[in-house]
Amino acid sequence: MWNLTREEQGVLLFLIAVFLVGMGIKLLGGIPYSPKLPSSEESLRVKISGAVKEPGWYELAKGDLVIEGIKKAGGALPQADLKGLNLGSSLKDEEEVWIPGEKIDINRASPQQLTYLPGIGPVLARRIVEYREQNDGFQDISELQNVPGIGQIKFQKIKDKITLPG
Repeated sequence: MWNLTREEQGVLLFLIAVFLVGMGIKLLGGIPYSPKLPSSEESLRVKISGAVKEPGWYELAKGDLVIEGIKKAGGALPQADLKGLNLGSSLKDEEEVWIPGEKIDINRASPQQLTYLPGIGPVLARRIVEYREQNDGFQDISELQNVPGIGQIKFQKIKDKITLPG
């Protein structure tokens, strides 16, 4: 029927095989991908907070570096100050890593910006804003302890990360 040389027959068979494999992959929904998830012995939980896009707790592989934790948290914010951090140090299980950034002005920060402070969630951030509005702003950062939910311990954790306009 077709007068094909042996070489042409080989090429035709190869193309048919590639087509069939492609159709099989297409019908099965693509090439299966199973990312390597670390086993519980190989993983660790680390809290990344401060000047990162998505602060929170992350599961990372044992031996991962601080820079990998920052990437997992969505990357550093533009105001992040990474100079003082050892980005190549290994993370430890249950470690909390604070990524420093510009201090947050508690008289101007939005509720979302206030949540970048350690221990300040959306509810507490709203309370800070409400207190600020009711009292014509903060005159001293220690007044933050007057906000319900911010005691001395929480204040000690955030006092070096906040400022007032000067």
